[in-house]
This record gives sequence, C-alpha cells and structure tokens, in this order.
Amino acid sequence: MSYKVRTILHFEKALKRLVKKYPSLKLEYVALLDSLEQNPEHGTPIGNHCFKIRIAIASKGKGKSGGASSRRS
Repeated sequence: MSYKVRTILHFEKALKRLVKKYPSLKLEYVALLDSLEQNPEHGTPIGNHCFKIRIAIASKGKGKSGGASSRRS
C-alpha cells in the first residue's frame, strides 16, 4: 500500500516560524519523514486512517509533552 504525507497550509506556516525559533526542529522533522517511510502507521490513530505524531524538540530542552507554540504575543 502506498502512503503520502500531507500537511495543511497552517502547519507549514507554523513549522517555518518554529524552525526559526528552534533550529533542531528542521532535522527532527526530516527524521520524522524518514521514519514514516519505514513505518507509515506510526503514532496515535485518530480515525479515518490519520495519525497524530508528537516529536521532541531538542533545542527546546523539553520532551514530547513540552509543546511548541507558534503564536506571537
């Protein structure tokens, strides 16, 4: 079965801002995409063949539950 990683525009814009704030995120995102090639059903199933995946941001210094916000104050 063939899989395709799809993102929404809001995610792409948020990722671009977060990469500026957390430089390690770019490599971690690429590693996530490579991981998905090996195991496309990685993550928590949320229905309709969609999966939620959380990654740790090393340059933030917290784990997966540390969260990353792209909102500006």
